[in-house]
Amino acid sequence: MWLSLQEVKSIKLTGFQGISEKKYMRRHSNRYWEIDCLRGFAVILMLGYHFLYDLDFFGLSDVDLKSGTLLYIGRGAAFLFILISGTALSISRSRALASEALGKSEENFSKYLKRGLRLLSMGMIITGITWIFFPGQYILFGILHFFGVSAMLAYPFLKYGKENLLFSLFFVFIGFYLKERTFKFSTLLWIGFRPEGFTTLDYFPLFPWFGVLLAGIFLGNSLYKGGNRQFEVPEADKFLLPKPLSRIGEHSLFIYFIHQPLFLGFLLLTGLLDPGML
Repeated sequence: MWLSLQEVKSIKLTGFQGISEKKYMRRHSNRYWEIDCLRGFAVILMLGYHFLYDLDFFGLSDVDLKSGTLLYIGRGAAFLFILISGTALSISRSRALASEALGKSEENFSKYLKRGLRLLSMGMIITGITWIFFPGQYILFGILHFFGVSAMLAYPFLKYGKENLLFSLFFVFIGFYLKERTFKFSTLLWIGFRPEGFTTLDYFPLFPWFGVLLAGIFLGNSLYKGGNRQFEVPEADKFLLPKPLSRIGEHSLFIYFIHQPLFLGFLLLTGLLDPGML
């Protein structure tokens, strides 16, 4: 279970028209539609994967989510979310620096600190809910916890360019090394040291996933240098799907927070799921 960082809403789109056009354009005139579109695509993948996950979890369908295409879809959506989040952090910082909106470095970090703590608190809500309903597999460090911690840890890396590729490779390499090992302690679970017998519904440790976010920061500093797009793309209104996908991408946090209750409600209302199974 995952989603993108709330701060990505500071990135703006271009080229949209439709209902309430003037109001919409005032709010979104500087957003990059391709970023929100990719995020929206990741949301669609996530929704499909999680619905199948629920069916399999409650024994309503026999689907293999641990290998093959479905595994790649689930992990691919997470990868895309995290990569885009790194890019969004880079663009947001570049634009703020260009407008001299951040001020002192302490004030700069406080912005990321507040954002990270907000996401962490949302992650803890998920921890509490899953502890009540799924005590044997409750979420200790899922995607929201990851985004909360990484929002704060990413701050000193935002100034780097190509160096972030090396940092990224380091986190990914160590992450794959740790993935095949378990440990007798649980205090460093959030980093990637998985304790013996650990099972959970969602797990995104810093190793290797922070490396993906750093790769996104590198892309943001390279492809959107100074907060400005460094390449040419057609306007969004020349395509059929970008507008609805971008709208979905803009509200990815809200969609993430409500999608599982909606899925469970649907299964209960249709009689596919018995309340006693919860």
